[in-house]
Amino acid sequence: MDELFSTLFNQPYGTDSGTQVALAAISSLLTAVALMLLAHRNDLGWWAQILAVFAGPLVLALSFGYEGLYFAVPALAVAAYGLWRFSSFDLRGRFTRAVEPAPLTAGRVLTGVVLALLLTAAQWGPFLFNGYAFGAATGRIWLAYAATAVVTAALVGIANGVRAAWIAVVLGSAGSIATLFAGTPPFGTLLTLVLQLLVAGYGFFVWGALRLSGAEPGAAGGAAQHDVGGSAAAYPPSPYRD
Repeated sequence: MDELFSTLFNQPYGTDSGTQVALAAISSLLTAVALMLLAHRNDLGWWAQILAVFAGPLVLALSFGYEGLYFAVPALAVAAYGLWRFSSFDLRGRFTRAVEPAPLTAGRVLTGVVLALLLTAAQWGPFLFNGYAFGAATGRIWLAYAATAVVTAALVGIANGVRAAWIAVVLGSAGSIATLFAGTPPFGTLLTLVLQLLVAGYGFFVWGALRLSGAEPGAAGGAAQHDVGGSAAAYPPSPYRD
């Protein structure tokens, strides 16, 4: 068990650092599950993301320093917002929503950038104001925090039906993977982030069909009212016709 843990997370089993790395990997895995569900516009994806925040940022903050709440609380709020936003779309099945596609506008891009910046700063917590965050050796930490913030901020775009938000998740996941290789990357964490990246790319292609979904009811209705010759179809057939 100890050897397996060390192989997956590159940390000794039972140590605080090992627990932190393992919880972060579990959080990334739950986010990948959430993205897979959201790719199919499933409400359960937001619940999975809420669990991801609880398993990672929130537990880490409560266990190793309340400074982590500066990021955990907004991350939880983003997941809750997504659940609320999806509730405004019609149901298509038990948990699937008929998400209406939204265009990528300058306002949405600006909102996403500002949110990503705020979430990046939030991960530093009070260290942002005591000078430590701007030390000479904190560049890699800034990149890691920015990558995580981009993924979290992109969830707001997904909640609103913006297909391009999936590309932001891909970029954020790729950034997290890149920062891992600055040291010795834990195999378990690397695997979950690669899975997250692949699922985000899958979500982008799946959501490409959203714009066609609005035409389906009309097309079906037209087929029901007209025959192949263009004349009105008699449906249901009248028992009084000769």
